[in-house]
Amino acid sequence: MRTRFIALTLVTGLMLAACGKEKQAKQVTHGVKVRVLEGYPQRIVTGLQNRRMQLSNTQARFSVARFQQMVNISKTWKPGEVVTVAFNGGSTGLRQQIVNAAKAWTEAANVSLDFGSTSGPGAFREWSASDNDYKAEVRISFDSEGYWSLVGRESTDKAVAKPSEASMNFEGFDKGLPVDWEATVLHEFGHALGFDHEHQIPQSACQIDFRWEDDPGYVPTKDMDGQFAPDDHDRNPGLYTLLGGPPNNWSRDKVDFNLKELAFTKDTRLTAFDRLSIMKYYFDSWMFKNGDRSACYGPENLTLSDNDKKAASEVYPKGSPLMKAALDEKIRALDTLSRESSLPEDLRMAYRSNLHVLAAQKAKLH
Repeated sequence: MRTRFIALTLVTGLMLAACGKEKQAKQVTHGVKVRVLEGYPQRIVTGLQNRRMQLSNTQARFSVARFQQMVNISKTWKPGEVVTVAFNGGSTGLRQQIVNAAKAWTEAANVSLDFGSTSGPGAFREWSASDNDYKAEVRISFDSEGYWSLVGRESTDKAVAKPSEASMNFEGFDKGLPVDWEATVLHEFGHALGFDHEHQIPQSACQIDFRWEDDPGYVPTKDMDGQFAPDDHDRNPGLYTLLGGPPNNWSRDKVDFNLKELAFTKDTRLTAFDRLSIMKYYFDSWMFKNGDRSACYGPENLTLSDNDKKAASEVYPKGSPLMKAALDEKIRALDTLSRESSLPEDLRMAYRSNLHVLAAQKAKLH
């Protein structure tokens, strides 16, 4: 199986299937196959880790929870904003399929995704690895490893991704589409609009219920694909072991980066955990200590949940009064962060620059 995120990384999740012992091909009853989890290239992980560390030093949340999602206000776009998208690779037909799949977000939120180009009707915006300036806020590629996307404005943060680098990737989509490709697109565009992983929010039950370590006495056992599987006594590998082997081959640090809860910062907003969110990976029941009784366990999530749509409409509201309120909140968050002496000067300058843009937009609202 080609390495790729849980794409359905979210969606199709980690699933172990009728597997067998590496040499004996012994059949077991767990019934699900292991999918690859969403994982950034290491160059991007390094930039994100640095930013997370810098922002985590700002400590407390910006304000009380409201949204049915985890959002950092500083990463979201303005209500009503047109977010530009460009492609590197992929056929016209594939690009149009991605456009169509992403529409569910813009139907729920007051934000637009502009994939177009000035080169003619039906043309798509392009970016390349030789660009010195950002050709678009969201830059899609198909040749990097996995399915992944940067979160909101991270895509134009040069400390994280340069103009010559993708901010979203769909490995192999240009060769053939996986069955649940539309859910993958929805998940990644959720990130692009500023939403983090649902299973990583501090209020979720996932962190305490994940089967992080092997069952006591587990004997490392692999199936015919080299993936870790239950042993002869039906003892399960933990997530560190499972994801440390094929097809993910992650270090413990990378497992933590992708699954452990995110730190609060001064602009963090979140509410109750939504186990049906498109932003949550799907995990088979045995990956939890409490199995299908875990509050983190839920069915495969292939479409936007009602709470995903609600969160999108609150982060990107329609109508001048609600837009003003959302802009005021962003302005307060950015002003707070721009004064945070623990942050690097380039980041504080970016916050101050965005402040001026938001103030100008607010002045235009009636």
